[in-house]
Amino acid sequence: MAGLRARHRQARVEQVLNVASELFASQGYETTRIEEIAESAQVAPATVYNYFTTKANILTTLAVRHVRASLPERRALVRDPPADPMDAIRAFEKLLADQALRTLSRECWRAILSAPYREPRGTAHRVSLRFQWLIKRHYVLMLTGFQERGTIKKGVDLDVLADLVTAIGTYHFSRLVSDDEMTIDDLKEAVERHLDLVFAGVIAQPNPKAPKPKSTGPKPASKRKQRDE
Repeated sequence: MAGLRARHRQARVEQVLNVASELFASQGYETTRIEEIAESAQVAPATVYNYFTTKANILTTLAVRHVRASLPERRALVRDPPADPMDAIRAFEKLLADQALRTLSRECWRAILSAPYREPRGTAHRVSLRFQWLIKRHYVLMLTGFQERGTIKKGVDLDVLADLVTAIGTYHFSRLVSDDEMTIDDLKEAVERHLDLVFAGVIAQPNPKAPKPKSTGPKPASKRKQRDE
């Protein structure tokens, strides 16, 4: 009986989540009320509050479900990425954005990304950190393959590089969800500009064949004396 009750409870939870996802997409996250979710899911409002406590927790649970459903596609790309590291990162960032907007609206992602600032160390903050850790872990695995093949220098700290790439992707994804006119192609171009800088380096290597610049300062006194004589 305990197992049957658990299955019934899980089925109701999934029903509430499905309805909430539809309502968030059709009428917006902010304007949707828990009572509307309960009515559409054919459960009592108290049941929804019992399962999730707040609407923010419903959204967080939807985000967790999204990530779990997205993992197989992400892992497939990490296992078999394009041959060029830049192409691989571009493809992975595009996949992340495609998956995110396929599942939840920009408004929902704005609420998710702002949660750590509204509720530091809260549930949404911990979930957000977990999401970032997963993305970074995938990047470490992908970049390790490139380093083993000699495409990335052996001395490069892949943990630090993955941190940087993840931060760049997160920054531009936050721009994407905050600007309704920004497209995924715009995101790709923006990510690429920063990645070009990261992978090329910011210190120009001196060219040994380049002519030395001529001095424009005063000549040494000995030289002036010889010329005057």
